Amino acid sequence: MMQRQAPNCELWFPRFRSRCRTGLPRTGACWTLGICGAAVAGVLGGLGLLRAAPPEPKANPTAKVPAKRDSETQFRTVIAPFVKKHCLECHGPDVQEGDIAFDRFQSVASLQADQKTWQRALEMLRSGAMPPEDAEQPSERQRREVVHAIEQAIYQIDCDEEPDPGRVTIRRLNRAEYNNTVRDLLGVKFRPADDFPSDDVGGGFDNIGDVLTLPPLLMEKYLAAAERIAEEAIVTDTSMYVKTQFRDRGQLRGEGAAQFEFDSRRWTVPPGGGVVAEFEIPRAGQYTLRAFARARGPALDPPRLELRLDGQKVKVFDVNAVDTGGRYEIKWQAEKGTRQLSAHNVSEVDGPAGPPRNFILSAFEMDGPLDIRPEDYPATHQMLIAVRPEGRPVSEAARANLEPLLVRAFRRPPRSEELDRYVRLVTEAVAAGDSFEQGMQVALTAVLVSPQFLFRAEGLGAKAAPGEIYSLNDYELASRLSYFLWSSMPDDALFAAAAAGKLTDPSVLEAQVVRMLADPKSAALVENFATQWLNLRLLDGVAPDPKVFPQFDAQLKAAMRRETELFFAAVIREDRSVLDFLEGRFTYINGRLARHYGIEGIRGDEFQRVEFADQPRTGVLTQGSILTLTSNPGRTSPVKRGKWIMENILGTPPPDPPPDAPDLDATQKSQPNLPLRKQLEIHRQNAVCASCHKVMDQLGFGLENFDAVGRWREKDGPFAVDSSGELPGGARFQGPLELARVLDKRRGEFVRCLTEKLLTFALGRELRVQDRCAVDKIVEQVESREYRFSALVQAIVASDPFQKRRQEGGQP
Repeated sequence: MMQRQAPNCELWFPRFRSRCRTGLPRTGACWTLGICGAAVAGVLGGLGLLRAAPPEPKANPTAKVPAKRDSETQFRTVIAPFVKKHCLECHGPDVQEGDIAFDRFQSVASLQADQKTWQRALEMLRSGAMPPEDAEQPSERQRREVVHAIEQAIYQIDCDEEPDPGRVTIRRLNRAEYNNTVRDLLGVKFRPADDFPSDDVGGGFDNIGDVLTLPPLLMEKYLAAAERIAEEAIVTDTSMYVKTQFRDRGQLRGEGAAQFEFDSRRWTVPPGGGVVAEFEIPRAGQYTLRAFARARGPALDPPRLELRLDGQKVKVFDVNAVDTGGRYEIKWQAEKGTRQLSAHNVSEVDGPAGPPRNFILSAFEMDGPLDIRPEDYPATHQMLIAVRPEGRPVSEAARANLEPLLVRAFRRPPRSEELDRYVRLVTEAVAAGDSFEQGMQVALTAVLVSPQFLFRAEGLGAKAAPGEIYSLNDYELASRLSYFLWSSMPDDALFAAAAAGKLTDPSVLEAQVVRMLADPKSAALVENFATQWLNLRLLDGVAPDPKVFPQFDAQLKAAMRRETELFFAAVIREDRSVLDFLEGRFTYINGRLARHYGIEGIRGDEFQRVEFADQPRTGVLTQGSILTLTSNPGRTSPVKRGKWIMENILGTPPPDPPPDAPDLDATQKSQPNLPLRKQLEIHRQNAVCASCHKVMDQLGFGLENFDAVGRWREKDGPFAVDSSGELPGGARFQGPLELARVLDKRRGEFVRCLTEKLLTFALGRELRVQDRCAVDKIVEQVESREYRFSALVQAIVASDPFQKRRQEGGQP
């Protein structure tokens, strides 16, 4: 077989230089897996892992239209009358504001020919920005009906046919997933990904496949982390696992003429005296027994130290060290149990002329057991080195160790050629002079930088035609489920269900979801979903003006964030209704946050659950974290708070302001003595601003009783706070509790918004129009099961987008 020289990894990854041996042909993770330089891209590209999914069009006008007659009917009976009544005055034959004329649309085909205009119209209708505030307003039912009709007309989706589940771009593990996966795969305690570059965000989340790129810097970080993890997981230096027991002066006991000198804190041992210490021997084995002693003053005939174990002589030493302490040690086979190690002065009392033959003893030490056994190694080492090449070939031992590792690392059974490649790394390293453990370190490092570990690939072996819809296999479904609920790899129970082919059984899958939500690892939903859905991660960058809020500090900010996290965790743990996010009359606070909220009886750093009987707080809307991150540094912002509610609660984000929209700051500077509410009213007199602010501002006003750091107030400076509001359609409210009740009446919108957010997170891709049917079905199931959080998760897991996939090459 022709030998090829390994490339020089030092040129690419300096930390990997220890694995690039001069003159070692085709060995090390560098050459075999193509880690060096551009070879990484070659491996990824060869597996098809660098090809992002082609962008899926939001609509396909040429697709089959089985419901065309219904759409035309909807156009004549719903869309056209609505446009005539509410739109043509400003966008008709006489006036075309924004250069938009709706009178030219006379059929479904004309709507489909200008989807961009109608997508914009949908945004304005959903957010309530149109019709304008001074025009006649449709009811909420009419608004929803026309939005539904327009969507059907321009997208032509028939939910009765097999829906398109879409396809997820192959995803690399983001930082949280990498840390959790390494933890569950190998039991590593540190968090290597904390040193990685930040992940990009798409669709509001950092686990979206389309934006999780692999820059060269991150590849270098992967290599450095893999080497460090391998060194932590597999022990190659056994000395570091030899335990040492130490006994100093205060732990010793004198015998015979031995004396403890308190001034110098040392033991003087004359002839006939001794010093004893007790040690605990964990198991029978070889130990090093050691005494630290020196002669007291010069002596022509040095004192003699006899080292004893349980009173039996082990060895006799001449104590020659005068100015520095000496080490007198011996290796000895000791039995398990409590043992006494002692040092006795066995010198003759009447020696030659000169000073007494005394020695000073400072300490004892015992190392061991020295004969390290498999059970003495860390659990990770025992798992990875379950079989050693003792009486068997290196390749056979390596295969036995690597096969279960690859199943878990790749989240599927490895192909035989994949396993052979890693086995070869071990055998070649051992042939080059490394120990078996060092060879396994090389293989583990290679596993951790393999695209099969770093990326979550689906459908690589699927026998489906381009564009064909197929179901995920059990292992792919296990990975989707575990990374959805735990942000980590599947555990043994999921792997067992996948291996048995039972995970696609609806009853088995439902039971697994119940089990996983009850597991402490479901805290990942709080850490990675809730903090992004509610924008909690932005709280770290919020800095209220210290001149206005001198009491606000990092400790208070951390308590605010923890309150919201514990609240979300309670909804999961107790399987509460998701409507509690709006009307849950409880929370978790510690002493610092209780003082901030004006709640008595809570002290200390520990968080306690409190029920709001007489407090005007409810759900997440009135928690300090949300109120602070939706404020300006020196004052509240009804606009930001209203926008946050529209985006995260109602799922109707307002459109971006036009370039010519005037700044609110200009209004405030011109009218500094007016209350904020009046300043916003002046701002809304501009027609460009009014359409968006008529909803945002009203929602935000309902939270005006809370200042910019979440404290209750009745006045804003010299002005009384007015927390009343009125939404399009006539819904009125006064204060946060009534606002929450108004939002609860729009619970359908909230549940749909939460469903879309959680489904996006679960799939790792932004939702497309084709997902509307799945979202409708999930919302119906959640409503039928009392809005329980588990019902939402179960419905998502059972949905077609979660369980199925469209093969690459087809169009939706």
